[in-house]
Amino acid sequence: MKSAIKFFRRSKSSQPKPPKSPQDDLERSKYRTYNSHLNNYYHYAETASVFAPWLELPPPILERIFSFVCPHTQDESYETCEQSALADACMLCDLRDLSHAGQVCKSWRVAAVKLMYHSIRIDSVHYCAREIDLSEKRKRTSRFDRNGVPEDTASARLHLLCRSLRDDPTRLGILVQYLKTPYMLRESKTSALARTIAVLPNLHYVDLPEGLYSDDPAYHTLRLEVQARCAHLRKMTYTSGSERSLEALGMGHIWPNLEVLELGRINMDPAILRHALAMLRRLRALKVKDCKVLDDDMFKYNDVLPTFPALEELILIDTPRVTSDGLVAYLSRDETQKQLKVLSLSGTGVGPTSLHNVLAHAPNLTTLSITEQVGSAFPSYSGPVPPLVNWSLQTLRFEITPSPATPPYANVTGGYYNYLASSLFAGGLPRLSAVYVRDQNFADSLLGLPPPMPGFAGDRQRPSSSSSAAMFSMGNGSLSPSGTGGYGNAPPRFSSNNPFAAAVNPSHGGMLSLNQTLEVWTKGEDDLDWGSIRMDPFDAYGRSNNMSRGHNRSSTVGRPLSSYGLADVGPGWQTGGGVRKGAAQGTSIGNFLAVPGETKRARHGRKGSATSSSGIQEDLWPRPSSSYGNKKGDRDLWR
Repeated sequence: MKSAIKFFRRSKSSQPKPPKSPQDDLERSKYRTYNSHLNNYYHYAETASVFAPWLELPPPILERIFSFVCPHTQDESYETCEQSALADACMLCDLRDLSHAGQVCKSWRVAAVKLMYHSIRIDSVHYCAREIDLSEKRKRTSRFDRNGVPEDTASARLHLLCRSLRDDPTRLGILVQYLKTPYMLRESKTSALARTIAVLPNLHYVDLPEGLYSDDPAYHTLRLEVQARCAHLRKMTYTSGSERSLEALGMGHIWPNLEVLELGRINMDPAILRHALAMLRRLRALKVKDCKVLDDDMFKYNDVLPTFPALEELILIDTPRVTSDGLVAYLSRDETQKQLKVLSLSGTGVGPTSLHNVLAHAPNLTTLSITEQVGSAFPSYSGPVPPLVNWSLQTLRFEITPSPATPPYANVTGGYYNYLASSLFAGGLPRLSAVYVRDQNFADSLLGLPPPMPGFAGDRQRPSSSSSAAMFSMGNGSLSPSGTGGYGNAPPRFSSNNPFAAAVNPSHGGMLSLNQTLEVWTKGEDDLDWGSIRMDPFDAYGRSNNMSRGHNRSSTVGRPLSSYGLADVGPGWQTGGGVRKGAAQGTSIGNFLAVPGETKRARHGRKGSATSSSGIQEDLWPRPSSSYGNKKGDRDLWR
């Protein structure tokens, strides 16, 4: 009976609260009187006279400030979620800080929401120490299962995002332009991805599963959803099996605003492919990989077919039927010469010996990449090859490696790199600032000198005639380098019509010298990372105007990346990441000693010196110590 009465008893929470009495206001006033430091705050808050300039910032300035709080919201690249990840940053923590900033006031919330939904990125884990604690809290433990089952955080975040966007598609859905998801999420959660995309009409880029690019029937519904809802898509990929979908682009009503197109193993009529490409009026970048139907006729003029579109970035991989004749015909048009900025050739019919023809017809080219495997030496029997000449090229990736069928001790690539060095000495590439080669000794060839002589060569000499001594000494009397920085070798002889004769500097012993500062990135066959050395114009003859020797430290310039998400120009490279920095220090005998480069935000100096930093963890220049041990003052006398 008591339990029944207790069940029907009215709870205290349901009883009406008594109205506020004047006594409460009096007590509040007394509290403010005794707490004088809070009196001004309540007065400003009640009269709304608080001076807070940060609450009156214009929306553009506020969005700019928030972009530093969460940098990945400004990611407008056409790269996947894995390739566009920021190094040394936790994107989830940055997004959390931005959401907290949006809770300050109404104006801050408007700016924060606009940034958060502009470029959405879903990550599986925190890239910081916070993930250690959160992973334990997410496990669903029980009395009989202490280990627990980890939660699929990426899937949960996608479902929460889908619910938020579908609840308010008119205000939040129209803000989303970039959506990037992890690989396993977009491959397994296609239904949730389709429901999310259905309310994003202004989407420019989205990570899609690989099966959609090959017209897999399992992703047919998702493809129809993307075609119907995302009319402003900027990048699409077509692989083997999707020829019919690629042909549908020629109708002009499917993704007419495409800017980046990637084709892989496409097997279709070249005329139909040319019609489809001509309908994309905003096409800026094209990547073709392993396509046997692409040949020189695709780039040449045809009275019946439309012209090949003028591109800013062209990447050709494993297209052996494309030669320099087709590219020269393509670059003969004025609009193409003005547009083309990046050209990447790998496994094509354009060899290093015909590369000068392509450079001569590309006046606005800034980045050139050629990757080839050669089986024979540089052809010199057919006559001299003109040097590489281009007045706008800034980055050159010249990676020539021997083919697998080449004998291991046959130096077939030496002639190709000598040709590149001769082109640099000729001064035909004045704006070139970085070159990438697969030869470890290429930087030494840019010194314009023969290899340094051994240390014992200048001590004792065997008797010789005066003519031979004069030939080797060059007026120096020994085999050691002369005071001008030369190595005692006779100056090179050039004919009057040789294009490299202008590179000889007669005021410095006739040695070849560079005309601009150049950063050389080298990598051998057995190396895992790239090394960088900065070459200065005075390195060729060992001194400059201030009589200094050697090389300066290399700058932190990253490997060239594609501006449209086509990462084959520099796959997987971030700025300064995975690169061995180094320098070359001149010695008193004329050769150079490799020393490690400086680390970021620290200077390596000796212990106790004024230039040494307090945060240095390793001393790269330790003081010499005795074999007996440390000095007496450092030893513990009680042990």
